[in-house]
Amino acid sequence: MAFPEGVGFLKGILRDIFSERKGSVLIIVAVALVALLGIAALVVDAGLLYYTKVALSNAADAGALAGVQRLPKYPDEAESVAEAYAINNGVDEGGVTVEIMPDGSTIRVTTSKTVSLGFARVLGFSSTNVTASAKARVGTAKSAFGVVPFGVIWKPEFEPREGEGVEPILQIIKYNPHTKKGEDIGPGNFAALALGGTGGKVYEENIKSGYQMTLEIGDTIPTIIETEPGNMAGPTEKGVNYRLNGCEHHGEDGCTIDNYVKGCPRLVIVPVVKSLFASGRDDVELRGFAAFLLKEVDAEGNVWGWFLRMAIEEDMGSGDDYGVVSYRLEE
Repeated sequence: MAFPEGVGFLKGILRDIFSERKGSVLIIVAVALVALLGIAALVVDAGLLYYTKVALSNAADAGALAGVQRLPKYPDEAESVAEAYAINNGVDEGGVTVEIMPDGSTIRVTTSKTVSLGFARVLGFSSTNVTASAKARVGTAKSAFGVVPFGVIWKPEFEPREGEGVEPILQIIKYNPHTKKGEDIGPGNFAALALGGTGGKVYEENIKSGYQMTLEIGDTIPTIIETEPGNMAGPTEKGVNYRLNGCEHHGEDGCTIDNYVKGCPRLVIVPVVKSLFASGRDDVELRGFAAFLLKEVDAEGNVWGWFLRMAIEEDMGSGDDYGVVSYRLEE
């Protein structure tokens, strides 16, 4: 049986069908490859962009938190410190913009970087710019933990003197009967405070370790603390020497006003009070907080050192600025 013409016709039909299928498969494969490349671009390049965004955000946060601690007193220094911290955290020079807001207490740091893309080039995207920003604000500290029991009546001469060529002034913060000023401090008091208890043992421990509770300035009702009457020369000398000897920085000299380490036991926070003109054990009103770097103490109960500026992470208030400020990120 022979059907030469019919068989040839059938073979031709089958060949055409398979040729069309092969062409369709190639089209489908080509479309799928484009889709797969698109997915690869999305996964790889999106991951790179995400990593870059996180790094830029961390650098912006670091810059804002570092710079804001110099506000509102030193805006120029705040800008340079913020930029330096952002660069030290991996941002290229020229990729940092720092802005001090009109209130003078808020800083914004913007970081940016141009990222070269990989697989996304197939889709026509060779690079993109990634940015991040952080804003931080500073205000006077409303509360403080671990304060040392020396009460301060704030005076203009206590204002921290900082900057190149500026000579800091040595101040006395705890008096004895021969050094106290009668117009500032009442009978029987020498600037010692009773925090969390009375007596020499509690007072000495509060000097050594700081008062282990948080003191907070009242909003509507004033915060009242007690004075610790008597010269308290022995506990004062022991407590301050404990802190002085606990400094392990900068060799034998330890921390000084020109070269100190934050967190050093010589660096303390002290309460600023409305008045110390009290008779014996009496109540005084808490007004704020000051930072003080201890220098020396004598056997008669006098304590000397320097006032300075210090930033802490505590609640922020709106009272007068005595040198201790609080700061926080706002975005």
